[in-house]
Amino acid sequence: MAARCPVCGRGKLFAGVLKFRERCDVCDADFTALEAADDGPAIIVIFLVGIFIVPFPVLLSVLKGWPTWLSLGLFIPIIIFVSVGLLRVLRGVMFTQAWNRKAIERRYKNKK
Repeated sequence: MAARCPVCGRGKLFAGVLKFRERCDVCDADFTALEAADDGPAIIVIFLVGIFIVPFPVLLSVLKGWPTWLSLGLFIPIIIFVSVGLLRVLRGVMFTQAWNRKAIERRYKNKK
């Protein structure tokens, strides 16, 4: 959850906001052989945001009479920041779990 290398615990796991590094800058662990996290984190984020955050602007518009532009203007940035934050944490957790279980992606070439 700290976005650190699963081997040494000191190097950074991410090169950007959501992009994984190819190697650890401290212990030189190779992260390229592991398929990062696939779609699992994104699906979890979609469910969490869809269940816990999206209903609020709808309820405020319907029950309190908020204009749609106000609800959207307030909640779209919240949804984006929460989604990216959760996605980063969940991608790091799933990457570390896959690393600890040695779930290395095997790529086979088509032999013709």
